[in-house]
Amino acid sequence: MLIVLMLACNAATAQVGTVKGASSSNRNGSSEGGFRGGPFGVGMFYMFADVTVRGFAIWQKNVLQHRGEVPNVLSLEVYGQAAIQPSTYYVFNPRIRGNWGIFLTDFRMNYMVEEKIGAPQDLRTDDWQILGLNLINKKNVTLRLSTGIMHEAFGEGAVFSESVLGLNVMSDNQSIGGMGEFRWAKDRFTISSPRIEASLGVQKKLLDHNHIHLFATGGVMFQRYYDEINVWGMTGGVAFKLY
Repeated sequence: MLIVLMLACNAATAQVGTVKGASSSNRNGSSEGGFRGGPFGVGMFYMFADVTVRGFAIWQKNVLQHRGEVPNVLSLEVYGQAAIQPSTYYVFNPRIRGNWGIFLTDFRMNYMVEEKIGAPQDLRTDDWQILGLNLINKKNVTLRLSTGIMHEAFGEGAVFSESVLGLNVMSDNQSIGGMGEFRWAKDRFTISSPRIEASLGVQKKLLDHNHIHLFATGGVMFQRYYDEINVWGMTGGVAFKLY
């Protein structure tokens, strides 16, 4: 968390218009259109193809056998989070993630609003981690790696490949824990990074009701768009987990 805070303190103030301008310049610098994903996402799918179906089936079966011991084995997580840099801009991140044994899928909206004289400016990306693996799925630790797309819901609506590495650590009674995530999107034509993002946070359980569990969340977030535009903020919100 200290490292992220140091980065945040040194980051220049970002502007919604600047991000949109960088996106447009990036499009104009390439004669190619359509999907602009990098090699990592393709490599992930090749990795899946190289491993036998039988191997995945055995792995999945072994993980599902621990459903009663590990809450994350079969679960649905819904997050409502916001990041704030006071008097400058706000970033809202509604999100839903489904876990089924070793597999996961994760959808998030990244919506940024900047205070401007006259009228606020905004931009949105839709980030869908189509398929991922819970590489470590234990009661106290979950390590996941996934691949999918980042869609810019502005300008030409460009689509890039995006990958995510995430880590969750929980106490034995699942009442408090930490979470960290690193995500990176790549443009394979211009070799630029439409966005790199890192976040660290904590979550504290507020209540249990049957299979529904409510958590309060808080932390820090840092984003860098097109290798030059920095966005940072303090985050807070709630998470609903069903398991």
